[in-house]
Amino acid sequence: MENDIWLLNKIGLTDTEAKVYLALLQNGNMTGYEASKAAGVSRSKIYVILECLINKGFILYTQCENNNKYSALPISEISDKVEDETQHVLSSLTARLSIFPQQTNLDDLWHIRTSGNVFAKCREIMRRTKDELLIQVWCDDLPHILKSLQLLESKRLKTGIVIFNLDPEQTVPLKKYYRHGMAEEKRSEMGGRWITLVSDMKEVVFGHITNEDIAEVIWTESMPMVFLAAEYVRHDIYFYRIANQFPDMSQSIFGDDLEKIRDIYH
Repeated sequence: MENDIWLLNKIGLTDTEAKVYLALLQNGNMTGYEASKAAGVSRSKIYVILECLINKGFILYTQCENNNKYSALPISEISDKVEDETQHVLSSLTARLSIFPQQTNLDDLWHIRTSGNVFAKCREIMRRTKDELLIQVWCDDLPHILKSLQLLESKRLKTGIVIFNLDPEQTVPLKKYYRHGMAEEKRSEMGGRWITLVSDMKEVVFGHITNEDIAEVIWTESMPMVFLAAEYVRHDIYFYRIANQFPDMSQSIFGDDLEKIRDIYH
């Protein structure tokens, strides 16, 4: 329920509007009084909320003899409506605002907050990648960029992909990637997940992702940061190329998940 409300927030509803819409969607036609009880919203507010939902195009109403009844539009119809409106707005903004050049000095370190914004930036960078992409990504976050990675593979670009927290038996629909072990040790040490993405040795996205709402990630074209991040990804790939050639020996020495290799002081 909370996740549904959060998603409806994203397409323009307040928390209380989302609760009333969901109550109508789940229970069918209701009067204002019935919607108030089902949604847990006070009767003093329910008719204002219903009017807002009508104006936003999420519900319909019919006039009855004693009381109006309200009904939610199916989410498929809402989805089409929101998609059409959003596409129209974005097309208009692109036409009107693309005349302004980007003035960001990318030698600086620019901070990006929330995972949604982070992966939107990653997808945008991958659309511009022309030759090579190096990336470390957690399996939890892979769905956000999987299609972009598949597109790069289909174009036969050079891709070095390292995936954390991927079960040994689990596969992903990519032609070439490396499974990184020691995920739980890494997560415990770092306090969460992270992303490293280097495009064409020109720009990098790198940082820490705690959850959907909390992320601290930087984006830059600073060459020292680009080279550092690229070598970080490449060394993971070097290591797992060797370990995968001698799995029995590697696991007998360093453990099933190669976790003992991190104990560099003994």
